[in-house]
Amino acid sequence: MINSKLFIVPKPIKNPKIRLFCFPFAGGSASTYISWVDKFYSDIEVVLIQPPGRGARIAEKPHEHISSLVDELMNYAQHITNIPYILFGHSLGSRVAYELSCKLMSLRMPLPEYFIASGSRAPHSKNRNKLIYNLPKESFIRELEKLNGTPKEILAHKELMELFTPLLRADFKIADNYQAKRVQMPFPISVLHGKKDTDIGKKELAAWGELTSNHFKIIQLPGDHFFINEYSSEVVKQVSLIIDKVKYLQKNKSA
Repeated sequence: MINSKLFIVPKPIKNPKIRLFCFPFAGGSASTYISWVDKFYSDIEVVLIQPPGRGARIAEKPHEHISSLVDELMNYAQHITNIPYILFGHSLGSRVAYELSCKLMSLRMPLPEYFIASGSRAPHSKNRNKLIYNLPKESFIRELEKLNGTPKEILAHKELMELFTPLLRADFKIADNYQAKRVQMPFPISVLHGKKDTDIGKKELAAWGELTSNHFKIIQLPGDHFFINEYSSEVVKQVSLIIDKVKYLQKNKSA
């Protein structure tokens, strides 16, 4: 594995068949996916993306534009694409993963075998939610409380909020402002959606289907926007089924 703080590999695999890259949601970190590491086959290497401003990179300035985040990822494009891989992202993470795919495609580099978007509108659909990244401090915190993704212990802790607010504002600046160009991809896309997530409409989910010439599927799961936390076992189950599908296709391709 490359020596970079951007990629966390809790359990390196000597000769993995597939790498699963996991991208965090706005304000999130690689820790969201730590519990996944032992849930897959022994030939699947789980790689957790850790952008600056969190975890061991907390002292680094967070990205405020998706282009600079993707540029950082593209520094390691050869490594990302050197064996078959799957991209998984939750909320903002799925849109970052899509923008990375667009960049890789433009350079004719190997694309993912499968793309899993979790808890996200399609990246080319317009953001109909209120912009929050530039709100005054108290209003910003109230909006974070409504989203229910930032732990209440952090929101209620003045010193911690002083520490995390720059990261949260930077991530939400990307989430609030990014709108992708519509580029149709050759890989299949599955979209995971929480049944109680009312902030993402049916049209915004279905629009992911406009971004692939391959198989497309929407999978409904219990929970709200952060079902990835409360129902992580259900999410892992769906990801495992997709990995099985990719391995089956690989086997048939090489036969």
